[in-house]
Amino acid sequence: MYKPGLVDFHVHSNASDGIFSPEEVIKITSKAGLLAVGLTDHDTLIGLTEAALAAEKYGIELIPGVEISVIEDNREIHILGYYPQQESQFEEALNYLQKERFVRMEAMIAKLKGLGIKIETEEITLEAGTAAPGRLHLARLMRKKNYVRSLNEAFALYLNRNRPAYVPRRTFNLREIMTLILEVGAVPVIAHPGENGKTMIEKLVALGLKGIEVFHPDHDRSMINYYLDLAHQKKLIITGGSDFHGDSKLKINYPGHLAVSADYLDDLKKCRFNSSGI
Repeated sequence: MYKPGLVDFHVHSNASDGIFSPEEVIKITSKAGLLAVGLTDHDTLIGLTEAALAAEKYGIELIPGVEISVIEDNREIHILGYYPQQESQFEEALNYLQKERFVRMEAMIAKLKGLGIKIETEEITLEAGTAAPGRLHLARLMRKKNYVRSLNEAFALYLNRNRPAYVPRRTFNLREIMTLILEVGAVPVIAHPGENGKTMIEKLVALGLKGIEVFHPDHDRSMINYYLDLAHQKKLIITGGSDFHGDSKLKINYPGHLAVSADYLDDLKKCRFNSSGI
C-alpha cells in the first residue's frame, strides 16, 4: 500500500495495448492507494469516459490523457497530452493514427511470415480486441504461439527499431503533433525521453513543450538526475509513471512503481490553467 499523495501519471488500458479495461485499471490503481492516475492510451481517448466513471466509483482522481508517437530526425519520440478539452477536433487526428496502425500491422505480419513466423491478421485482430493493433499485441501473440520466450525477446529479436520485422509508422511530424495538442487545450509532456530525447528538448520547448516525464522504468538514476536538472533549467513541469500495461515481467510494471508526489500534479494543473492559453 502506498502513502497518500502519490500519483502515477502514465498507465494504459485495453483501449490501446493494455490488458485490463479502463475500469479495471482504475480499480487496480485505486487499490494501490494512489491519489490520482493518468490514463494515457496510445492514439485514442476512447477509454476516458469509462475511466472517469470508474474513478468516481473507486475514489481516485483521473488525469485524462493520451500518448502519441512521432518519428523525428529518424528517432521515435512519444508525447503525452494531458487534459484535452476539444475532444472532437482531437479525435479526427487520432482516428487517422488508428487507421495507420492497421496498415503498419499488415506490413509487420508479412515480414514475420518471411521469417517463418506464421501470424494471421485474424489472430492479431482477436488479440487486440476493440483496440487498434500495436507491437505489444504482436509480441503477446508471438509468445502465446511459442515463437519467443518473453515479450522482451520478441522486441529484441524482431519488433524493435532496426530489427527484421520492424516497420515505421506513418504519423504526424513533431510540429504538427505539438500544435494539435496545444490547440485542443492539452498540456504536452515528453514521455520517457531517454537518450533519444536529449537532443530534442530544445526543439520541443520551442514548439510549446510544458513538461518532462522524468521518472520512468526506462530511466536509471543518472538519467533521472539528468532530466530533473534539465526540467529545472527549462522551467518545465515534472511527471513520472509506471507505464503500466498489465503484462507480468515486462520491466517492473505495476501501478505506483514509480509514483511521484502529488505536488507534481498540482504543477500540471497550474500549467493547464495558466495564462498561456493551455
